Amino acid sequence: MKIVSFGPKEQEKPGVLHGDQVIDLLAVDTSLPQTVRGILEADGIFRIARILDNASSLDPKAVLALSSVRLGPPVTNPSKIVCLGLNYRDHAKEQGRSVPDWPLTFAKAPSALIGEGDPIPIPHGVTQLDHEVELAFVIGKRAKNVAADDAAEHIAGYAVFMDISARDIQFREKQWFRAKSFDGFAPFGPFLVTSDEVSDPHSLKISLEVNGKARQSSNTGEMTFKIDYLVHYLSHSMTLEPGDIVATGTPAGVGVFATPQRFLKRGDVLKATIELLGTLTNPIA
Repeated sequence: MKIVSFGPKEQEKPGVLHGDQVIDLLAVDTSLPQTVRGILEADGIFRIARILDNASSLDPKAVLALSSVRLGPPVTNPSKIVCLGLNYRDHAKEQGRSVPDWPLTFAKAPSALIGEGDPIPIPHGVTQLDHEVELAFVIGKRAKNVAADDAAEHIAGYAVFMDISARDIQFREKQWFRAKSFDGFAPFGPFLVTSDEVSDPHSLKISLEVNGKARQSSNTGEMTFKIDYLVHYLSHSMTLEPGDIVATGTPAGVGVFATPQRFLKRGDVLKATIELLGTLTNPIA
């Protein structure tokens, strides 16, 4: 399934894709929670699957043309966004660094989330705006002290994520949180592909284009720390709640390590693509 949050910003409703249409889940079942996170917390994915199985008999008022709606981030209100630094071997190589001995983690503010087509603003004074395409997974079941072998049962699905960074602020302040948490610095979507449709998240083509020109092109097999280990590692530090987003790092090709450096500017259009998960497109405002 491809689960979405659709509608105006901060008013998104949960939905599911059916071809080129969006099924309004709340219009079908008013007892469902009001958000995708709420549905995950209530273990409601099976109810979505049942609705999708009966799509042909739904009230036409509950079925909308995909082209007529805005897709927000699939999860609009996670309790946290956890990100991985230096988790791709080719990204470490482009910096002349060795891969780390343990996962390097940092956070982004949930308020940075935006959806498909939403503009990425350039904050006042920022001169080094940079891109990172990432595979993100979403927690579907509360995870605390989880063994790596049991990690899969805690993952609801996968989506495309962009970790936008103000490099000038990042390197000046040393702490990364503010430089990566400006409003609009976490494009996410366009939908959440449930884990049953992704047999191996470590063998997916991953790429990013700026104005139609390739900037990043790799494979998720380049990850140093795999997803099952990340669930294990993180859940021994913090409780992962349904709806939490974990972004698993970026491959080589970011602007700050290019020669010469290439930073984003007003009018640029970013297209981040991951095999099976679709393409996320966002302009620089």
